[in-house]
Amino acid sequence: MRCVELLTGKVRWDQKEFGAATITLAGDQLLILTERGELIRATASPSAYQPSARAQILPTQVRAHAALSDGRFYARSKDKLVCLDLRKPKGN
Repeated sequence: MRCVELLTGKVRWDQKEFGAATITLAGDQLLILTERGELIRATASPSAYQPSARAQILPTQVRAHAALSDGRFYARSKDKLVCLDLRKPKGN
């Protein structure tokens, strides 16, 4: 995964750990779902890759693109579907 400056094509940072993954932008956060079923939350920043949380949410063989709707993150593997509520709890 690379962050590339659009106007110049300059690579700002590079992460090689992912293999295949899908990336969803949610506000100022990146939700990265790897093909191994790991979900990583990172700040969307041109200065550096800054992961803040990670969890194994699915078994391997995740090929379908995830979806984000109303604060809920939907992802599936070949035989399992998950829905994660990513909204902040009320009162916080």
